[in-house]
Amino acid sequence: MKRLIVNADDFGRTSGINAGVLEAHDSGIVTSATVMVLESAAEEGVFEALRRAPRLSLGLHFVLTGGGLPASPPDRIPSLLVDGRFPRNAESLPPDLSREEISRELEAQISLFTKMAGRLPSHLDSHHHSALHPSVQPVFAQAARRRGLPLRASSERARDELRASGVATPDRFLDGFYGEGATAENLRAILSGLAEETSELMCHPGRADEKLLSGSTYACERERELAILCDPEIRTLVAEAEIRLVSFADL
Repeated sequence: MKRLIVNADDFGRTSGINAGVLEAHDSGIVTSATVMVLESAAEEGVFEALRRAPRLSLGLHFVLTGGGLPASPPDRIPSLLVDGRFPRNAESLPPDLSREEISRELEAQISLFTKMAGRLPSHLDSHHHSALHPSVQPVFAQAARRRGLPLRASSERARDELRASGVATPDRFLDGFYGEGATAENLRAILSGLAEETSELMCHPGRADEKLLSGSTYACERERELAILCDPEIRTLVAEAEIRLVSFADL
């Protein structure tokens, strides 16, 4: 059976992203979203999702990058920060990070999610794929095992290592629907090429509100993704290809 999780990253970053993700779930093929609990629109986004879209799976988009402030007191996680903030991107992370500090921050973000949603996240993934960092992945796996949660595996190596450690992951991670690849033609090709397995398609739908336009280099592109994900022809292709749209809860 072809099973597809369509996960919208960055939920909670702005009100426009929240609106776009909910629209892509209501009118499109998005089945899952991951929440950036440290962002100002996270609480309102989770509230709206629980009220309007009870079938939308909500996971945690764990943040160690992006230049923002942490959930933990900065003096408790000094190896993760630069001048009290997270580094801008995953490439800026030092090669060795304190696993104790990673765990402390991860637990703090999971706690924030649980307070907002009244339940555990459906799964865990990470902003800028920081979970691929050799110091982060084992901590991620331990936290997931303890709670019985699945994880995103954004590389084949990560998938094999996570499964060997007893963590559930999709069979395939699809990241081609992004940037120049976020076209209807490319999405049709991705869907037509799905194998008889469970795949995760990463996407970033949203409405380009003022906050997003002023703070992100990936803003108007989110509206293009949204339009494609809601295209009735894409829904028709999903049905004709006998693709079952699922969420991480179905793992």
